[in-house]
Amino acid sequence: MPNLPPNPDDALMGAASRNGRTEAVVPTYYERPMLKAPHWEWNVVTYLFLGGVMGGLGLIQLLAHPERDDERRLKRTARYTAFILAAANPAILITHLGKPERFLNMMRIVKIKSPMSLGVWGLVFYSGAAGANVVRELAVDGVLPRWMRFVAPGFMAPAQALLGAFTAGYTGVLLSATANPFWGSGKRHIPAASVCSGLASASALASLLSTLEGNHAAVHKLERLEMVAGAAELLVLNDFKRASGEYGKPFFEGKRGERLRTYTVLAGTLAPMALNALGQMVKLPKPIDAVRTTVASVLTLVGGYILRDSLIEAGKASARDPKAAFRQPR
Repeated sequence: MPNLPPNPDDALMGAASRNGRTEAVVPTYYERPMLKAPHWEWNVVTYLFLGGVMGGLGLIQLLAHPERDDERRLKRTARYTAFILAAANPAILITHLGKPERFLNMMRIVKIKSPMSLGVWGLVFYSGAAGANVVRELAVDGVLPRWMRFVAPGFMAPAQALLGAFTAGYTGVLLSATANPFWGSGKRHIPAASVCSGLASASALASLLSTLEGNHAAVHKLERLEMVAGAAELLVLNDFKRASGEYGKPFFEGKRGERLRTYTVLAGTLAPMALNALGQMVKLPKPIDAVRTTVASVLTLVGGYILRDSLIEAGKASARDPKAAFRQPR
């Protein structure tokens, strides 16, 4: 009988028997990962996290009423902080890209169908709007000549808010618009969770900074916004778990799922919601209230960061699973 090439299906049976001996079988095409896991580390996680926070701050600076003293101070804080984050985020992205010119090369053209291209341009436009609004703040405060307030006309505030909503959502679209099975299964849920988490984290950061400034009236308003955003995030994650099915196991189950439930759901969302609700119902002494706000804000920020890290790591695990790659979600 002629020597025929081995049948790939035989490898699925495990070990082969030859001359009375059991030999190990080399994995076939079907046991090897079809996708390459992304080499994304802390810098990408931080880039996505800060993108959501500065996007949320863009919305907060629009919602703050300029004729109320506490909200006027909040608007100024949100604008300064958003500009600082917008200036830092490209540098963080460059640490991942390796060379600054790679970031500049991404700006040579605009690819409408590329989330990465649109995201970079959204970051650039957001930074411009944030910078213009900071110039206006400095001119109103007398740090710069007063005529420079016209650098940012009235429409720049809603422009920054609109670009902020885009930036916060883009951090989720960037993941879901891929061939990765887990990320692909969350085309609706991951962007929505990113927006909700970004707004909750932005509210927490603004609350923390307002507490340090002594702007306690603004803190209670921010906490209400944070509770709404946190509740929406929990609803999105719960529906994502139901809809993702087998694809969501790397994210919702195992050690990674336990970490998500502990640090994002329990400590990062439910615990801050309870602390914020306590502050809304009970008038505590200012020193104790400041500690309460600080703890709640830090927990929310940590939970938001762990959410992004869990999304990245679950995507890596999904890419390494050959079975998931062969049954792509619709």
